Amino acid sequence: MMEGPLVSVIVPVYGVEQYIGRCAASLFQQTYQNIEFIFVDDGSPDRSVDVLQSELDKCDDDLRSRVRIIRKENKGLPKARQSGMETSRGDYILHVDSDDYLERDAVEALVDKALESDADIVVFDFWKEYRRYSKIDSEKDSSIADSALFRKRLYTYASYGYVWNKFYRREVCENLYYPDYSMHEDIVFNTQALYRSKKLVHLKRPLYHYNRTNLSSATRVPQALRRSRSARNMLDFYLHFKDSADSPLTGVEDEIILRAAWVAFTKDRTIFKDYPFLRSLAQSFPLKGGRFVSLPEQIILKLYLKLS
Repeated sequence: MMEGPLVSVIVPVYGVEQYIGRCAASLFQQTYQNIEFIFVDDGSPDRSVDVLQSELDKCDDDLRSRVRIIRKENKGLPKARQSGMETSRGDYILHVDSDDYLERDAVEALVDKALESDADIVVFDFWKEYRRYSKIDSEKDSSIADSALFRKRLYTYASYGYVWNKFYRREVCENLYYPDYSMHEDIVFNTQALYRSKKLVHLKRPLYHYNRTNLSSATRVPQALRRSRSARNMLDFYLHFKDSADSPLTGVEDEIILRAAWVAFTKDRTIFKDYPFLRSLAQSFPLKGGRFVSLPEQIILKLYLKLS
């Protein structure tokens, strides 16, 4: 008999034929038993799902009964994760990218930490896996203690915005807003989850192996387009919540607007046309140090907006 809370592991699948077997094996061999596995085939053009099925065929009937493969037309990583979340039933949620993999007792360790601490989010350490070496990476405890501080640090890259190094109580990530583009979508997700969270804890142990050898389609996109997509994600996020009385934008609105305006100025000025409110709003924030957009850059930006 399986005991403990149900954990939903959500895995988007796209173009990972070379890696999905290792990922699936690490999930199916977890020491914790009360897990449902949700794989979302985001219209993958290769044999990723066939490889996944081959790993699944090696499993017993009980495990196979806890695995679902959802097939969708390609709409990108954020929408694939949303589909997985909407299908899930777990008390806790763990997101795993399909070219990465877990330590064998990762879920067990995360459940134990979440229950012991009564945390809404458990942030945990991870391995960065390069071709010739591995490296452990970790959050600073000072950024973990305060969810409001942690949210602000996401926008200056002082803390990691990844969804896959966090273990979520279901309530903090239900019915979230998901952006359209696969660029900094994790920050949009975590801004909302952290806003809802009352307690974060840090599990100082690397449980996740982050694959740094996969040159994904996202990294092959030109930098200017990636920055443009990120800015558009952030501005759509702003528009979705700007009139909300209880808004996750609180405390990070200036970073969202100024970063988007800087990208529009330096990479894609069509953003100013598509989001006409951006010019005046970016000019309204006072000059201030300690932002992702530096003080000299803010001065240049404001001068451009004033003269153009």
